[in-house]
Amino acid sequence: MTCPRCQTGNPDEHRFCSQCGVRLIERGGALAGSLRERLHQGLALLVEGEWGRAREQFRRCLELDPGHGPSALYLGLVDVLEGAPSRARAHLRRAVELDPELVNGWLLLGLVAESEEDYAESEECMTRAAQLEPNAHLARARLAGLAAARADLEAALPELRRWAEGQPDESAPLLHLANALTGLEEWVDAARVLDRALALEPESAALHRRRGELCRRTGEKAPAERHFAAALALDPDDDETRLKRALLLADLDRVDDAVGELDEVLLRDGENGVALYHRGLLRYVERGDLDGALSDLERAAALDPDDPSVRLVLQELVLERAERDA
Repeated sequence: MTCPRCQTGNPDEHRFCSQCGVRLIERGGALAGSLRERLHQGLALLVEGEWGRAREQFRRCLELDPGHGPSALYLGLVDVLEGAPSRARAHLRRAVELDPELVNGWLLLGLVAESEEDYAESEECMTRAAQLEPNAHLARARLAGLAAARADLEAALPELRRWAEGQPDESAPLLHLANALTGLEEWVDAARVLDRALALEPESAALHRRRGELCRRTGEKAPAERHFAAALALDPDDDETRLKRALLLADLDRVDDAVGELDEVLLRDGENGVALYHRGLLRYVERGDLDGALSDLERAAALDPDDPSVRLVLQELVLERAERDA
């Protein structure tokens, strides 16, 4: 038998190529074997990207055993890979009907249903998967995500806690749990969870950013600034965090540092109206630089003529310049 990948000749009784190790496929695509052999053949084809040929093997499996749930599941997976979610759902529904304890069938059906915005079926499927397999972390994560999407953070919390408990060495579930706690204004618990996450992953810009935002929300300006600085050291191109740090620095009377951060933002994005507005305010209020402030505010107003804050401050400064120059 000739290997389809490297064209090496192999004895007919070999199932794998002696040269490259790929699973050997009979020339006609037919496989005169058991359901198990056909299933393995289909899986090998699936891994190699031969989706059409894999589908034929899975169909043959169902011809041999019409009650074989995994074969229906793999047909659904081929449909997903080929971008046919509606067809995939039909196969996956059949899979879990044939084998109600097929955890991966419930999971995949839930994911496909969510992709088609059928959130009721998605939640039903993820709930079933979590009942069958308590360590189905993906199911827990998606159940929490669905609850959060409908703004039911109270319902999301139990799933997030179970997800975090099931993966104690992972920071991702802790970050999601902290976000839900923050949304419920459970500041102390949210801070504790984020600190646990940072202990696991101290080099995470996202975690430092989130911890800084929480500190800012609770009025802890100096710790917030430190977390924002840590986030920027890890992700220097994050202009949104740089803006937040600049405002904190101004509140901490570190005006030069604040202006420096705003300068950095404007070097990369000269049309950032928010940065122009705040730099203009700092130039006027903290430095008495009327002309520099007007330059920034005029540019900000040109970018967003309908911003009432910019218009109000600009009008006042234009009047002041007129009085000065009179």
